[in-house]
Amino acid sequence: MQRGITADDASKIILESHKDITIVLKAVGSSKRLIILGYLLKGPKSFSFMLDRLKIKRTTINHHLDLLLKSKLIEKEEWGRYQITEDGVEFIVSIIKAYKVISDSTQNEQEKILNEWPEWPDFLKEPRIIKENKVSNPALYEGGWNSYISSITGVLNFLGDQNDYIYVSGITGYCFLVSIPEIIKTHLIKERNPADAWQEIYRGTESFGWQLKKWEQKRNSPGKWNLIGKDLELALKVFNQVEEIINNDTPVILFGVHGAHFGIINGYRNDNYLVSSYYRKEGRKEVPLRFDQLRILDKFMYYYFKKKKEKEETEAVEKKALERALEFAKGTTYSNRGYYVGSQAYDFWIYMLNKGKEENIDLFGNSILGIYYFDAKDVASEYLDRLARKYKNTPQEVNLRKASKNYRDAKRQLEKFTVLFPFFEPENSSLTLDKRKKGAEILKNVKISEIEAINNLEKSIEKWA
Repeated sequence: MQRGITADDASKIILESHKDITIVLKAVGSSKRLIILGYLLKGPKSFSFMLDRLKIKRTTINHHLDLLLKSKLIEKEEWGRYQITEDGVEFIVSIIKAYKVISDSTQNEQEKILNEWPEWPDFLKEPRIIKENKVSNPALYEGGWNSYISSITGVLNFLGDQNDYIYVSGITGYCFLVSIPEIIKTHLIKERNPADAWQEIYRGTESFGWQLKKWEQKRNSPGKWNLIGKDLELALKVFNQVEEIINNDTPVILFGVHGAHFGIINGYRNDNYLVSSYYRKEGRKEVPLRFDQLRILDKFMYYYFKKKKEKEETEAVEKKALERALEFAKGTTYSNRGYYVGSQAYDFWIYMLNKGKEENIDLFGNSILGIYYFDAKDVASEYLDRLARKYKNTPQEVNLRKASKNYRDAKRQLEKFTVLFPFFEPENSSLTLDKRKKGAEILKNVKISEIEAINNLEKSIEKWA
């Protein structure tokens, strides 16, 4: 081994320092962080350079840079630029050397086998494809943390309705909805809404001029990840139904893709779905998903757009969307049957942080709500700002701008919450009593901003001619 390190020496170092080694490995365990290191190998770079090249949010870039700084792979210059350390250069070079050795040897071995047996038929030299079909123009997963909106946006773009994540989220009202079930546990908590709230979201979705079809069926053995027995039969039934829809050149939005998320199905290959998912947002390569590898706890569910329907005038659609946003933000209509919605959701969340039983709240549930609603407030603020610019010099403009600012203030508060409780970083976070109380104070400020936003939304609607 290099530097005279024997296998025994390496084993001893791993066993004694595995936590520190894990931190360093985690620092490069992201395509975005590897890209940052790739740029820094060419010389020091500014934060604005990274922001321009990576096309991701400021908070996300800060998160990546912080991990690289903590692992001492990079350092910050006095004038604000970032540069790779000598240890960082050596570490990356060693990784690249190992990668080249592994990839070259694998490729050479495959070529050697095929060359030694040239009489093998062609179908044995390539993966055998029994059946495969794709839609004519694959729909691409678009947007942010809301997987329903990200998937819907991609499929609407496929249909020729070119709108982005922000506009689709605003028209459906989803970015104005705060909905929390009676416990705050696990990353499954996001996108959990009362049935009547979902019905209103569907109405907003159909306002783009397409009929939304939904299919769902409860699992035989809910609460377990593995699909076995009758659930396996159901999974195959779903696959066959989706296959028929794909054969009609129609993409499908399926729940359970790479976790408890919605994703887009653009085709199938043998018994695999060909998907576009949040992997795209993270810069990861999409991989086919076997029909029995869906991650669902209670029911199978998918959507697709069947046919065009009559579409209202855009201004009428946008006014109705604002009314929908107001009802979601208030939440009083939907706070029932096991869900807290709107202001009541914040009251419940604050209570859980201050006094809630530990068995009803955990780190993952709390942190994902923070980043999920941070994204939602950012979207709500931008959507309202767009409306204000579109309806400039109208009676509703002033209050639309004020509501946009209110949501921007709420977003800034939630950004503090995401720093206090970073998502999926248990080693850098905790639910200590002190942190819980700080989090509760932040949420109180978020609620104040949202109440002000509700008042401005009401005035905007009243003034809308």
